[in-house]
Amino acid sequence: MAFIFFGIVLIICVITVALVFMRKFSKNDIMLEVVATCEGRNEDNQAIMRIYFTYSIGRLARRRREIIGSIEWSEGWMPVSYNLKENGVYYEERLLYATTEQSYSTFEINAINAIDEQGRGEGYVVLVLEKPNPSTISRAGVVLAVTANMVTYQLSDSTSWHNDVVVN
Repeated sequence: MAFIFFGIVLIICVITVALVFMRKFSKNDIMLEVVATCEGRNEDNQAIMRIYFTYSIGRLARRRREIIGSIEWSEGWMPVSYNLKENGVYYEERLLYATTEQSYSTFEINAINAIDEQGRGEGYVVLVLEKPNPSTISRAGVVLAVTANMVTYQLSDSTSWHNDVVVN
């Protein structure tokens, strides 16, 4: 009787340890990382920042899903375009529309073409500095809303930089 009881306890412990390890290692499956890079100036002498983002949706890649992206930015900046790596290549930049009153804009991500077999993807958004203010710190944030099987997961990350580096 003691061997049966010990066997049941041992099986429960092994299953519990396996579940804990699976959960621990699966947390890194879903992530978003945002990085800003100064790209110089355009023909209108406006500073250009390119906001790169890489993401992974992990096991959600195997499900039917929709992804909506959103970029938000600091005052003085304005979005121009965005581009997504589709089928492993950046194809064409698409325009982003925003008014001077807005501080965010949304874009759609084609989940079939923009995500590889491992559930990863990347893209960038181009911002231009319309109203320079060298004394402030600017920031940009990306939010991805991934809807899979009628459940929405939200990923977000942001980056910041000193405007004096960009303006001068």
